[in-house]
Amino acid sequence: MPHYESPLQEAAERWPQTQLWNDSCGMADIDLALRRGGCGATSNPVIVGNVLRREMHLWEDRLREIIDKDLADGTEDEICWKISKEAGLKGAEKLLPLFRQSGGKKGWQAMQVNPIYYRSVEKTVAHAQELSSMGENILIKMPVSTAGIKALEECTYRGISVNGTVCFGVPQAIAVAEAIERGYQRREQEGLPTDKLFCSCTIMTGRVDDYMKRLVAERETPITQEYLDSCGEAIFKKIYGIYRQRGYRAKLLVANNNSHFLWSRFLGGDILMTVNPLWWRRMEGARLELHETIDEQVDPLIVEELLDKIPEYRSIYLEDGLRVEEFNHYGAFKATINEFLTGCDAFNVYLRGFMLP
Repeated sequence: MPHYESPLQEAAERWPQTQLWNDSCGMADIDLALRRGGCGATSNPVIVGNVLRREMHLWEDRLREIIDKDLADGTEDEICWKISKEAGLKGAEKLLPLFRQSGGKKGWQAMQVNPIYYRSVEKTVAHAQELSSMGENILIKMPVSTAGIKALEECTYRGISVNGTVCFGVPQAIAVAEAIERGYQRREQEGLPTDKLFCSCTIMTGRVDDYMKRLVAERETPITQEYLDSCGEAIFKKIYGIYRQRGYRAKLLVANNNSHFLWSRFLGGDILMTVNPLWWRRMEGARLELHETIDEQVDPLIVEELLDKIPEYRSIYLEDGLRVEEFNHYGAFKATINEFLTGCDAFNVYLRGFMLP
């Protein structure tokens, strides 16, 4: 029997088609993930702010140089994005050998466009183009807002590898896949290459669970509480079946794993998973029996009760539950975008402590 240092290492070796990414661009975080079979990483200003706090010994001199010299008259926001781009680029450089060795199938560093642009197609596309131009293995994340759907199509058409994030259910996931397909088709009609595109759609499974738990608690809904731990899993597996059936070229990505079930319940799928660095560390030396789980469906009785008791669950489980123009108004979308915006603000406040001695 092989000896594994972590269940995540075992998962990476037994199911290589289920790519495990590190949900951080921190150098120590990426190093640990790579040792255990991880093959990608993500970043955004919120993640970079957390990385900076943990790895200030790697950043202190450069941070002071940016503030005092490179952007001596810069705003907090300009400095925030300067650091965010450099942190993402460090991750991309560390992953570049794997990217080239795999022919672009692995080794991607995801970077997220500024969340303040979630209502603008033009500003989202422009920022995506700017970030993408920094390196050959940079993939661009953008929120699946009403404007985001058009931006995903346009970026795919322009040859930018994209990921639709802040996505919670079937209507958004299908809209993402079809937007990406339209981008592919426009390129193909003009004879442009598509072989280097690597596009995906994130399903925030953990946030789906959390949102439904919050609604049930606020309303004191009579429901079997344990069923709420299956909300995101049932949604994801329904979407996975739809993607396979329809042959969409975008890959699905599982995100927001606040327990090991939110990665161990999807093993064997031809998918991506972003694993929080906390879980990469927490799984070191842990014992966990693993088996292929992607085709193990949630009990239909559980799904039936969720659909019956929570209207917001129906709206993201059913294909026609939300229209594209309603994406910005869905509760979990609003809460997550607000969290990203607040996180960017918090990063600016943190930087202010260095800018104002």
